[in-house]
Amino acid sequence: MFQSLIESLNEQGASVRAYEACARKARARIVDEPENAAALFLISVAAQRFVDAYDDQPLTVDAANEELGAFKSYVDALEKAFSNGSGDEKVAALNRVAAQLGSPKT
Repeated sequence: MFQSLIESLNEQGASVRAYEACARKARARIVDEPENAAALFLISVAAQRFVDAYDDQPLTVDAANEELGAFKSYVDALEKAFSNGSGDEKVAALNRVAAQLGSPKT
């Protein structure tokens, strides 16, 4: 459901431009998948956050790997809940990802 966004990101080397494209793809899918709109919106926010943080900034391999791991964890949580979860599980996953995105980075 959402794993294609991760696959696309990996195919493009998880670069800043790859995250930018991922954010655009997620937002574009909202129109055709209104039942997944909240999840796709959060995925687009997470990808855009990476772009905003690292566009024209130095990025170490360790930081890139850490960011990719966090991004994958958001997508995986949403994938699991939206693939076969109940309504309550979907809301819980949305809230969990939103809370993580809303927390300041340390």
